[in-house]
Amino acid sequence: MNETLIFIPARSGSKRIKNKNIRKINGKPLIYWTIKYAKKYAKNEDIFVSSDSRIINQLSVNEKVKFLKRPKSLSGDNANVYFAVVHALKKIDNKKKYKYIALLQPTSPLRPKEMISNGIKVLKKNKNFQNLIHLERTYNKIGFLSKKNEWQPLYDYTVRGQDIANQFRPSGCLFLYLRKDFENLKKLIKRKNYGFIQKEKIETVNIDNEEDFVKLKYLLKNKDVG
Repeated sequence: MNETLIFIPARSGSKRIKNKNIRKINGKPLIYWTIKYAKKYAKNEDIFVSSDSRIINQLSVNEKVKFLKRPKSLSGDNANVYFAVVHALKKIDNKKKYKYIALLQPTSPLRPKEMISNGIKVLKKNKNFQNLIHLERTYNKIGFLSKKNEWQPLYDYTVRGQDIANQFRPSGCLFLYLRKDFENLKKLIKRKNYGFIQKEKIETVNIDNEEDFVKLKYLLKNKDVG
């Protein structure tokens, strides 16, 4: 794992849930659980937390991982996490030693064991892919409302939910990138993304609302995770 940079993005702002990255869950800030996971598989010196929050800064210091102060221009609601990673790479002195960048979202703290190393093995084996995204299967039937409040489904009415066989979404657990040419956005957007689904079954949570916090609290208390 010495060749992998672990990047944990954690800006302070959040519209739906205020300060969710530092919201206490089982007595610990939400971001703590992702740092804890990262420390099982990487050295502290290879784990970087990017944030504009003083609280997260202090937490990173307490956990003895690297902290990178993110400028306000990269911390707003419309900020693209890609540019936060680029900002981090400019600040890291020994960035050349890293072959991979593993981005772990604090809002998806439940992860399969050995997920990062398994993802790296997949990329090494599949040379035509430069990125890897951890996915989870979903059977949700979704759609959108038109300006006139007309419901527009994004699925076939004739297909039952249990019969949806090839529908997945990013779990938020892992976004893995080859380090080479990462700062070149034009090249990056042309890369192929490997859809990574592990055999190990683990229920993930991507914190987006209050119900997700309730579910996470239960799973952390009753499951062996990470």
